[in-house]
Amino acid sequence: MFQYKGLKKAIVAGMVLVLSASLCEAEIPVDRSIQPVQLSVNTRYFWDGDKEDDLLWSSKTLVSMVGSGKEKGVTGLQDRLWQYGKDVDKQYKDIRASMLDAAKQEKALRKEYQPYTFYPFEHSTDVYIRRADTVAASLLEFSHSYEGGVHGMYGVRGKNYDSKSGKELSLTDVFTDANMLVGAIETQLRRDYPKATFTEEGSTLLEDTVSRMVLDDVVSWTLDPCGATFYFNPYVIGCYAEGIFNATILFDDYPGLFKEKYASMPANYCMELYPYLPVRTCFADGSSTAVEVSGTDSGIRVMAGGQTLVDSGYNGELRPVLVSLADGRRYLYVDAVEEGEQFECTRVYDISNGAPVAVPLKNWLSRRENVPADFKKAKIDKKKKMEKNFYIMSNPDGFFMTVFDEESGKTSKGIFKVGADGKPVELSK
Repeated sequence: MFQYKGLKKAIVAGMVLVLSASLCEAEIPVDRSIQPVQLSVNTRYFWDGDKEDDLLWSSKTLVSMVGSGKEKGVTGLQDRLWQYGKDVDKQYKDIRASMLDAAKQEKALRKEYQPYTFYPFEHSTDVYIRRADTVAASLLEFSHSYEGGVHGMYGVRGKNYDSKSGKELSLTDVFTDANMLVGAIETQLRRDYPKATFTEEGSTLLEDTVSRMVLDDVVSWTLDPCGATFYFNPYVIGCYAEGIFNATILFDDYPGLFKEKYASMPANYCMELYPYLPVRTCFADGSSTAVEVSGTDSGIRVMAGGQTLVDSGYNGELRPVLVSLADGRRYLYVDAVEEGEQFECTRVYDISNGAPVAVPLKNWLSRRENVPADFKKAKIDKKKKMEKNFYIMSNPDGFFMTVFDEESGKTSKGIFKVGADGKPVELSK
């Protein structure tokens, strides 16, 4: 895969942060009428080059609804995602053409010096589904670009939509008081990052930046199932080495800050996590915690309840999702590439009692949709248009998975639910 594979791991090395996990005391309204909406994420990878070298590695990521939105009354969201795909296609076409031209010029310039070294330019994307239900859908877009130099640049951006109308939500659509919101974000950032550079004595960078970005409605944010998370990319309120800062405001943190329509959480929910970035979240029983999933040289690192678990043998291309059930159980379903393999498989971790515990799975399962039927023998040709399709978990009682049968050596698709012990239980094929 691309060279940015270890980027997220490197940028957080050495950072010190403490995510508070205040108890919600079961005051967050739970609305059992909120129903999940099934989305899929498709990332397509492209390689452009000349006869000598690769010039540009790039990708684009699209999000679409699975099936019709009529039954759940979310055709507005369906139409919006269709337009979202058109916008992504146009933007990617422009970026690809511009970066390819720049790469050619850079290579020609470097060839004037012997020996010369040219590193391909990169533009990569991904989208994490923070929320997908009949109230709202929230996308967290990740992008990374490299155009020469010491390092590239990366960041995230949120896109939030009302599921009924398809309208893109502004801060004023969701929050009642901009000044209260500014104060809430500043307070949470100081709690979660007590050693960040913005806490230095005499610095007003945090206050000035947060106030301006919120009041101008240019801050990046996602509407989560149990609150909202605000993101500050490198250089916004800290140096590059400090990475992305984020602050989660739960519904119960500031009563009255969220408008009534967006102030209730579903009884069950699934929320994708951005790898390497801790996040606060709340559950149906009123408790809350900080959760983080990241990849290390030793394996998948899962942090929850103040405890850490390292699951060896899996360390590439993480795609984690948090599953919260109305009965108090919660799990992490994490798809990652196993050592020696080339396709993601699913790992499950039980965090119901706080500390993460690995849930052993007997069968090879994956939430990736386009695993080839003979994937053990499959060879990836980077010169072809490779892509990844993921059915994103939104409904704990019905989600798609790919199953590998060791006897036949073939894969098949099935519908699963989260079982009593957290393991995926197949409902049908």
